[in-house]
Amino acid sequence: MWYAKSMRTTLDLEEELLLAVKEIAKQRRTTASHVVSILIRESLQPQTLKLEYRDGVPVLPRRPNGPVITSELVNRLRDEDE
Repeated sequence: MWYAKSMRTTLDLEEELLLAVKEIAKQRRTTASHVVSILIRESLQPQTLKLEYRDGVPVLPRRPNGPVITSELVNRLRDEDE
């Protein structure tokens, strides 16, 4: 893969993000700048959706930090609409 020449810039990151980036850099024995570049590059790649099927029906992936959908929740919401 070909990489463009680096450019110097300033970013304001939340403290916990910077700490996480520095920890990853330490584990990988590289720089925080390199880790940020890799993470940004990966986030810009198109994501392929791999559907899981249960009983022949596709199961949609759960959103990060999204609620867990239970039968009880579905029944309660259905009953509210009636």
